[in-house]
Amino acid sequence: MKSNLKTIRAGFTTAALLLALSPVTWAGTLDEVKSLWDPQGITGTTPVPSAGVSAPVKPVSQARWYRLSNGQQVNLSDWKVVLFMQGHCPYCHKFDPVLKQLSGQYGFSVFSYTIDGQGDEAFPEALPVPPDVMQTFFPNIPVATPTTFLVNVNTLAAWPILQGATDAQGFMARMDTVFQMMGAPDNG
Repeated sequence: MKSNLKTIRAGFTTAALLLALSPVTWAGTLDEVKSLWDPQGITGTTPVPSAGVSAPVKPVSQARWYRLSNGQQVNLSDWKVVLFMQGHCPYCHKFDPVLKQLSGQYGFSVFSYTIDGQGDEAFPEALPVPPDVMQTFFPNIPVATPTTFLVNVNTLAAWPILQGATDAQGFMARMDTVFQMMGAPDNG
């Protein structure tokens, strides 16, 4: 019981800290993204297929190039933003329409999971999140909504983007930071 209370208190403290620091400079953003990244949980490693199993043939999608602030380019069609949201979350109601608008503007796709089983106006068809997905994406970070991750569609490697709501400029700056932390892979 004492351990659960400590974990809950730490989660609230972390969530409050992340919300309070959201308008911080690039260096602060980089530190926040690094703090969300867990090398023992979600990593940039590629899953190894079983012996004798061939990889499925993937349809070739049209490249959607996005130029990062350092001049490098990223093909957004190799990436998907995974959103964890709740239908009754006021921060989700603020952030989700922004994410949907950015998705249309820049051409990246969004896969939405709902923690409470409810979608919202921006993502009414959000899927209920399975327990194994929760364990994969939230091994050592607090569960908060909205939370976004960047997932490579070819390797399924995932990187955390943001916990909490932000504006369009803040989200794209955070994506820029995450891509630069990865070394800006141009084709996944």
